[in-house]
Amino acid sequence: MKNVKISLRSFEDMKEFNKITCGFDYPIDVANGNYIVNAKSIMGLFTFDTNKDIDLIIHSDNYKDYLSRIGKFLVD
Repeated sequence: MKNVKISLRSFEDMKEFNKITCGFDYPIDVANGNYIVNAKSIMGLFTFDTNKDIDLIIHSDNYKDYLSRIGKFLVD
């Protein structure tokens, strides 16, 4: 499992992030506090505030390819 922060500043970012995420077989969640949704749910992503960073939870140890694909959304 891997936890990182991401930034999705627009609905276009959310759609692009979701399209990439749906291409991976393992579970991936996004969270804000106690609120957790499936990152593969576009409707769930739309519930997040675009002005705040989001916690990304990858439920796999084989995540390097995924992180490289979503690199523009990662928060340093």
